[in-house]
Amino acid sequence: MDPVEIADAYVVKADALATSKKYEEAIRIYDAAIEVCPECIEAWTGKAAILKTLGRLQEALECVEGVLEISPSPVAEMLRNNLVEELKRKGVL
Repeated sequence: MDPVEIADAYVVKADALATSKKYEEAIRIYDAAIEVCPECIEAWTGKAAILKTLGRLQEALECVEGVLEISPSPVAEMLRNNLVEELKRKGVL
């Protein structure tokens, strides 16, 4: 099976877990997608969104910056801007 197809299947599963608020399990599945296909923007973005939800802002920012290294993404850019602002408010940046 093609790595992109495998990663996409993982992302669908992780998205469902995230919707069910099973965040740590979803992160593990997003990580599996990233391991199979490191360029999987959807996995990086999904993981970043969950990390933000969990308050793990610095980790989320690292994921989003990884996405933007792979390819321009309006969703990732918006998320990065939100994370940077929140980290500045907390005095981290």
